[in-house]
Amino acid sequence: MTQESWIRLTMTYAVPADPDDDPGHYFFDQDVYAALYAFGAAAIHEQDSTTLDGAELEPGTKRLLSYFDESAGAVAADARAQILQIARNASVAIDITLESFDDQTWKDAWKRWFKPAQVSPRIAIRAPWSEFDPAPGTHVIVIEPGMAFGTGLHETTQLCIRAIDTLTQQKTVASLLDVGCGSGVLAIAGACLGIPEVHGVDNDPVCIDVSRENADTNHSHATFDETDIWDIETRYDLVVANIISSVLRALKEDLKAACKPGGTLVLSGVLAAEREDVEAAFLEGITLEKIGHEILGEWCSITFLRP
Repeated sequence: MTQESWIRLTMTYAVPADPDDDPGHYFFDQDVYAALYAFGAAAIHEQDSTTLDGAELEPGTKRLLSYFDESAGAVAADARAQILQIARNASVAIDITLESFDDQTWKDAWKRWFKPAQVSPRIAIRAPWSEFDPAPGTHVIVIEPGMAFGTGLHETTQLCIRAIDTLTQQKTVASLLDVGCGSGVLAIAGACLGIPEVHGVDNDPVCIDVSRENADTNHSHATFDETDIWDIETRYDLVVANIISSVLRALKEDLKAACKPGGTLVLSGVLAAEREDVEAAFLEGITLEKIGHEILGEWCSITFLRP
């Protein structure tokens, strides 16, 4: 197996116990994510004391690991400088390091933390090297942890899978679009739950390659394409988007337009503290009706119906 070299930018900083006590911290977080996306980070991984791979962190501490291609050393250094400036402006103490490493080392380090998980009543997720004895009626999805988002363990991913599981039990869903598909886990879950037409899109070619590999591993009929949502002409019964809220807001009209009349839109990647603001943004313009929301940890999902 050919090993690939990468550059990792690691940021560690304190977070408030209650985000409502420090609303400025929310904007700092959003600015950091926006900077990493703007500088072209291939992936961003979040850890804290509640995640399997952050158990050694002190409570109230967050660690972000972002990844850049080995040829993007100057870009990663610029991203580091920009984030330091953001932290200074926000008066946030941050520890930030830049290092090189190889992809296989990163994957191997994940193995000790990646445990099988039952993420919804009918969906469980495991790594290729782990075993899992599922409950009757459970579909087990095999995901290789790698450079793409969405292993299924993060709260935002679990919330999306739960929503897909619930909706497919409540009514017939003929088609699903996964926007920002990452590892493809949401699309693969939709296919496992009986949705005949499942499609994932992302503008990151690494994500598309990983999604296709995961679909093949799971013998899934889900398909994936490197494209932007505004270039999608097909309309879907169910649209899911697990993306940070600033990007969700920027794509809101395209996300709503991708839903068929009578279709459902599920958003995740939304902090519980910002739920009402995101809801208000999506209830403008093309008519939507809020069906409900679910909270897991500090994150939430929001479900809308397009009448």
